[in-house]
Amino acid sequence: MDVKEFQSLPEDEQVWILYEQGVYIGKKYGKYISLLYQLEGFYVEIFYRSYRKHIYRMVYSDSTTILDPYLEQISIELESVM
Repeated sequence: MDVKEFQSLPEDEQVWILYEQGVYIGKKYGKYISLLYQLEGFYVEIFYRSYRKHIYRMVYSDSTTILDPYLEQISIELESVM
């Protein structure tokens, strides 16, 4: 599925697919609470008025620039190999 096919689905189906098949990237707090997911090579950012209850809008992108506000939340730890 590409981003255009995904966008054509009803909103409730999009959310279900994201929760079941998407990779959770992170959460931001501001005027709205937003969650970022990666799904099959594209990203979806969900903005909530009320956390996981009332969706304000969804942003779809196949560009990694959407990750920028979430990067400081991503932790990559190196393990020493002996």
